[in-house]
Amino acid sequence: MSVGEMVAVRVRSVRREMGNPLYRNAYALMLNTVVNSGFGLLYWVFAARVFSTEDAGRGNVMVNLMMLISVLTSLNFGQALIRFLPTAGRDSRSLVRLAYGVSAGMAVVGSAAVMTYCHFAYAPGDPLHVSPGFAAWFVVSTAAWSIFNLQDQVLTGLRSAMWVVLENGVYGVVKLGLLVVVAFTSVSDGVFTSWSAPVIALLVPFTLLISRRLLPRHTAETVDRDDAGAPDRATLARYMGGDYLGQVFNQAMSSFLPVLVVMTISQAASAYLLPAQTVFLAMSMLSMAITSALVVEGSRNPEHAHVFARAVLRRICLLVWPASLVIALAAPLLLWFYGPQYVENSTTLLQLLMASMFPRVIVTMWMTKSRLANRTFPLAAQQLVHCAIVLGGIPLLAPTLGVDAVGWTWLAGELVLAVVFAPSVVRWLRRPVPPHPPGDGGPASPDDKDLLDRDDDTRPISGPEARTHEFPRVRD
Repeated sequence: MSVGEMVAVRVRSVRREMGNPLYRNAYALMLNTVVNSGFGLLYWVFAARVFSTEDAGRGNVMVNLMMLISVLTSLNFGQALIRFLPTAGRDSRSLVRLAYGVSAGMAVVGSAAVMTYCHFAYAPGDPLHVSPGFAAWFVVSTAAWSIFNLQDQVLTGLRSAMWVVLENGVYGVVKLGLLVVVAFTSVSDGVFTSWSAPVIALLVPFTLLISRRLLPRHTAETVDRDDAGAPDRATLARYMGGDYLGQVFNQAMSSFLPVLVVMTISQAASAYLLPAQTVFLAMSMLSMAITSALVVEGSRNPEHAHVFARAVLRRICLLVWPASLVIALAAPLLLWFYGPQYVENSTTLLQLLMASMFPRVIVTMWMTKSRLANRTFPLAAQQLVHCAIVLGGIPLLAPTLGVDAVGWTWLAGELVLAVVFAPSVVRWLRRPVPPHPPGDGGPASPDDKDLLDRDDDTRPISGPEARTHEFPRVRD
């Protein structure tokens, strides 16, 4: 085969892969993770160089405070949109409006309370003191940030994740450019302003895109489904309740971990934790990006969700696991950019966290299976158990292992959960493919049939072949 023929075959393979909604959305969300991480790194590197330590520190605190309030007040509505919007039909617009209204309203209440406390509890000149003008801007920014984040989940649920990449790519460029502008002006709180102002500006065009183009198209595509419609309020409340509780445990562990390291080891150990934790979170987001696309397609076609899961698992093994291995092997080189003390003290920690990505895949698949079954309170229990293992194990191991205790306890937590969940995940993946069309016997949508017929991995298997090909091969 000539080089030209090989290139043509590869191009056709890529086009076939990208024509599949499951893979297209998964790759788009993975690319979005890379884009966000890259622009975030550039932003804070530049902020540290052009702003004073005090201004950069205050900006970092205020940005993280805004994001924390947004996470805690959004009630994890974004995950509910990914789960239920794909089949909402005529209720799609009302479901999105409900998410926007509840999240923005809760964000206003939460941020106003925090700003009131910061204004009256801290004296002028304190880094956490805020003026009334800044407090008002902070409240508006937090509400806008909540909606901005929800738009990512809306676009994912509408199977239009490529717009997520464009939205966050434009935001990253504008945010970085505005940071350069405010650095040479007398704008107070320039870091926070450059972070929040582009969010408000981008809300308008992307809200119009969703409301005038994507939502009407999605409604037309799903209105005739047998299961079309938003869930009832009780189902939605139960789903969000368990999911939110799990998010609280996860956020508490992530936020308290550096504090615990300082308390049990040293302040320097907290600094050594930072680069390893940052890389690990980015890798975890890659896995979650792939499984978010799986939740969307599994919601649209629940009878074949396990078939999609097999194909997704293959791609996680081909993309996330090798990347984790490369990072683990290259850990000393990556940490060299931070300094020799980080190479000495953070290398083993980063390698342990990358090793935890291997059992983490099983846990992630179990979480996806639970979301598709609307069983979110077990997710909260899973987060609580992992939180207890990590936060309870660090004080026990820290006296002998130092900061590496974080890596060992994290890996232990993932291994314990993987062992517990593996039988359930394997049974799910090994289920035979139903011989009847998707959708409980109803007609399959063109996209669903395309997804099942285009790739050997996701084509329904019946007869003797179903018993001998329990894990279909995925063509790359």
